[in-house]
Amino acid sequence: MRAFITGGTGFLGTHLIQELDAAGWEIIALHRPKSDLTELKKCKKVSFVLGDVTDIESLRRGMPESVDAVFHCAGSVGNLPHSQENSRYLVNQTGTRNIVDVCKEKKVGRVIYTTTVLTYDYRACQPLTDLAPRNMWSKDAYIHSKRLADEEMDKGLAEGLDIIYMHPSALFGAYDKDTWSKMFREVKRGLPTPFAPPLTFSVSHARPVARAHVTAFHKGQRGGHYLMGGPDVSMLEVLQAVAQMLQVKGPTISIPAFLFKIYGWTEFLISSALGREPMLTPHTIHIFCEKVHCDSSKAFVELGYVSTTLNEMLLDCYQWMQKSKLI
Repeated sequence: MRAFITGGTGFLGTHLIQELDAAGWEIIALHRPKSDLTELKKCKKVSFVLGDVTDIESLRRGMPESVDAVFHCAGSVGNLPHSQENSRYLVNQTGTRNIVDVCKEKKVGRVIYTTTVLTYDYRACQPLTDLAPRNMWSKDAYIHSKRLADEEMDKGLAEGLDIIYMHPSALFGAYDKDTWSKMFREVKRGLPTPFAPPLTFSVSHARPVARAHVTAFHKGQRGGHYLMGGPDVSMLEVLQAVAQMLQVKGPTISIPAFLFKIYGWTEFLISSALGREPMLTPHTIHIFCEKVHCDSSKAFVELGYVSTTLNEMLLDCYQWMQKSKLI
């Protein structure tokens, strides 16, 4: 079996390539010129092609004809300065449109597409399932651009592509350079407040999520949407668990959303005025005030997806950060 991977040098993508390699796949990984290929070069059957999802000609050059599967994991997911938030549309929406167009041209067998649970309306339905309505109200650049990317895939599905939609919740684990791993560094330095934001959410472990992507190729339903969460936890619980691993003092209370918004916007505006990087941005202030729980039973039954505990996924991330000298 041959697979073409976008986002393979990223957090989830690295796990996915390792899982495909262990299963004996031949893998073609798209990467940008400055991507770190160290981990991927340890795999046995991986070849590399230069390109970017925002450059459709590079996709045409790199993607083989009639490849068995395209795993589209590329996306603008990491934390960005507020001034760069709109750059997410080029990667998430335009990049996905390019993938759809090239997959049609190349007569790809099946597309496994990584999106997010946040494209569902988490204010209208708790816990989220694949029957929940789409999130049509959020204008947050990450959520909005991913919903528009979902719609690009919907068009491809209507035009004959065989597409499966994978919706992970918040991902934790090894190889996380830009997202939740930053909590470890912030807690290590000493959080400037004794409180946590009011966010409660389903958390997932990158390794079993990647494994479910591979299973989805074999067992997933065409047009199927699979939500993949795990334990439902509060941000306070996460920060306290991280603090315990680091053997430092963590936050002691969670504050209401309206107080957190006042604090967050004040910190953002003052830091911006002083020319220093804010600890919080409008994106993080928004999402840290929500409740996002999801029901993973469909992925459990059809894909054999099994989550791990919060401690297991945090420990995986922490040990990798130590090994990589990131903390």
